[in-house]
Amino acid sequence: MAQNQSTPHSEIKIEHEIKFEHEINIEHDLNILSDKNEYIITITNVNDQDAQTVENDDLLHGIELFLVALSLVCAVFLSALDQTILATALPKIVSDFNGLDQIAWVATSYLLTVTSFEPIYGKLADIFGRKITFLFAIIIFEFGSLLCGVASDMVSLIIYRAVAGFGGGGIIGLALIIIPDIVSTKDVGKYQSALNASFGIASIAGPLMGGVFTDHVSWRWCFFINLPPGAITVIAIIFLLHMKKLAGSLLGKFKRIDFIGIIIMVSSTVCILLPLNWGGSTYAWNSPVIIVLLCAGFVGYIIFGLVETYIVSEPVVSPHLFKNLNVISCFIASIFQGMIFFSLVLYIPLYFQVVNEVSATQSGIYFLPCILSGVLFSILTGQMFSRTDKIPFQYAYLFASALAIIGAGLTTIWNENTGNGELIVSMIISGAGSGISIQSLILCVQGSVEHKDIASVTSLTMFFRSIGAVFGIALSGTAFNNKLSQELSSLVLPPSFSTQSIYSIQLLPPETKSLVIHAYVLAFQFLFYFIILSAALMFISNLFMGKSKPKHK
Repeated sequence: MAQNQSTPHSEIKIEHEIKFEHEINIEHDLNILSDKNEYIITITNVNDQDAQTVENDDLLHGIELFLVALSLVCAVFLSALDQTILATALPKIVSDFNGLDQIAWVATSYLLTVTSFEPIYGKLADIFGRKITFLFAIIIFEFGSLLCGVASDMVSLIIYRAVAGFGGGGIIGLALIIIPDIVSTKDVGKYQSALNASFGIASIAGPLMGGVFTDHVSWRWCFFINLPPGAITVIAIIFLLHMKKLAGSLLGKFKRIDFIGIIIMVSSTVCILLPLNWGGSTYAWNSPVIIVLLCAGFVGYIIFGLVETYIVSEPVVSPHLFKNLNVISCFIASIFQGMIFFSLVLYIPLYFQVVNEVSATQSGIYFLPCILSGVLFSILTGQMFSRTDKIPFQYAYLFASALAIIGAGLTTIWNENTGNGELIVSMIISGAGSGISIQSLILCVQGSVEHKDIASVTSLTMFFRSIGAVFGIALSGTAFNNKLSQELSSLVLPPSFSTQSIYSIQLLPPETKSLVIHAYVLAFQFLFYFIILSAALMFISNLFMGKSKPKHK
């Protein structure tokens, strides 16, 4: 730096651009003012520059934004639909293929691959880019759906369901990752609420559509229905979603993939999911198979954590995310969120089928207040966070947890004589809790990390929600079945009665039927206490979420 020696008190203006790879802080002890000379230093942070590039170059507007957002909503709907549409079609499928002993694997194979590969897609999106990774996921999903539609036996159907799950595991998470890249920061909540709304609608529309296709067309259309909307989504994404290409050769990008971590994580997840699906049905919970698999899964996760932290150079799951208390609390809350939502989706329609003696299709209609409430409050929550940056995400989530506790508490008093008004109010409150919590959590966890970690943290959040769903279904199912067996053991029932089919209740004499239905009511009430516990634990986990607010700038 050359100074003007003839004018010691003159202003010396030095402009120099310094680029840093990481965020820095300038402390007060950095003193560059001396001899009354003024130095003006311009410091540019590379991350800020990248964020600005994303903010300016990738944003979509007008009809392009509408069509891309609609395509993402459609893709999320298809992925969520595929998880529930077979609920009413499975009896016909196993009848056509004579595969009753393999019925559980049709759902389990899809669930295994969806959950196992969910956290991996976030890293792939960082390496190959959001657009390419999303197209890969939905094309694999479409290909798997086509194969399922033409399957000739149970074994091939199970394999093809796993293929569809491999693609479906990335669709929802990637859609949530893409939104922050194509809309302004303050509008993220609006568009993500539409994605969450489509997920909720698909959860209840699945069984209804599955029943209609099975009864009036063919169960194969439960899979073929994915093809036309999926093809339109692919075309829209290819031509309308414009995102900057990531530097590097294809071979170089493949070398960056953490194959060791992926193999360990997928294997560990499978070891956890299998016993949760088998426990209490295929095997007893204390059987060696269940215990060994659970132990292998947990040990595998420990090994995975050590490998990601100390061995691989570019881990599939960034270890530093687990040093952030706000992020950890969001992950834990996501587990309980999954437990609550999927327990409600599974057991409330079953309640109506048993206690109100309605069909599967009618039970789905009865459940609409819960789903529609969740959709509405998810949209309202997204709108709220897009219009104001004064309300912390934690406050909204605490309110949602309180609603979940109240809603579950009201369901514990359901019985054979509960009126429609009480049923509807209970479901609206429970649905509101789910809708607000789902929307708030995604926005909170994305706002708690730097832009470069959004893909990874979003995928992990979806992964933990899926894990929570599996745990919730397994634990709630065990609680329900044990309580039901306990209540039925005191009754004298004909040999033809089976707890494996609710339709056998209709064949019982009137007096016996009322006693059996009351036993089911007590089992449902016991199950709803489990949901209260899950909601209370979700409330506690929220207390560590921090006071982060929406970032509108």
